[in-house]
Amino acid sequence: MSSLTNAGSMQGDYEPAEIEIAMSMATMMFMVADDDDVDWENTKHFLLIGFLGMFVGAIVFYYLSMNKKEKKLHETLMFLVAVTSAAAYYLMWSGFGVVKKTDSAGKERLVFFAHFIERLLTTPLLLYSICDLTNAAKGETVMILGLDMLMVASSTIGATQLRPWKWFWWTVGIAFFVLLALQVWSLYSKAKESGNSYAAGLQVLVMILLVSFIVYPTVWVLGEEGLQAISINMESGLYVLVDLVSKIVFGLYLLFAVLGSEEQDSEGAEKTSLV
Repeated sequence: MSSLTNAGSMQGDYEPAEIEIAMSMATMMFMVADDDDVDWENTKHFLLIGFLGMFVGAIVFYYLSMNKKEKKLHETLMFLVAVTSAAAYYLMWSGFGVVKKTDSAGKERLVFFAHFIERLLTTPLLLYSICDLTNAAKGETVMILGLDMLMVASSTIGATQLRPWKWFWWTVGIAFFVLLALQVWSLYSKAKESGNSYAAGLQVLVMILLVSFIVYPTVWVLGEEGLQAISINMESGLYVLVDLVSKIVFGLYLLFAVLGSEEQDSEGAEKTSLV
């Protein structure tokens, strides 16, 4: 009884409006799933897989960065991408950054806001690596990074809206994606025509990113934010798979297949000249 009394007296120190605001903020910061919510428990398994994959990738990229004495830009970028994604997946696995939204039909849906924020931070870093390899001009780099941020921001806004506005923002995001894809492919084409030594590897890297950027809005439409045509488990699994490919596989291919082969060629040329 004393504990209830104390709780009541503590609540009495605040105005009702303040209590309501605090509860709203708590709802936005946390997603409290029911104990019998089997779908959420299964979804957490995918989030944990995403965290572990990104965490291991971050360790690998950090090790590669520390072992390189100079020209470690791309190793650093890939480390930042992986560690940011690992943090986002850990937050979602622990219940942060995941909120419930009530749709027009009164049904609750899960929205993974941490995932959108993570993409807003990491995809520009991935694209910057492409810009650096293609020797893109500053204006081209700014355009590509800006279009990417607008694309992700549109998806984020759409996830907070109800129909028809969520579809409007999804369409806006697709429009930004088309512009982004044209810009990135233009960079690759220029690099290929100019005889860029990274041209062959760039084609693979560009395709990984563009295909991933297509899958994201597709899953958005089919998942919780859109039509709910697939389960939350499948949606989470697809996001994890695409994230691991577009970040970890992308980074490993970049560092070993693209930059690694170039370094081996330069070392071989140096040895030949010495002989």
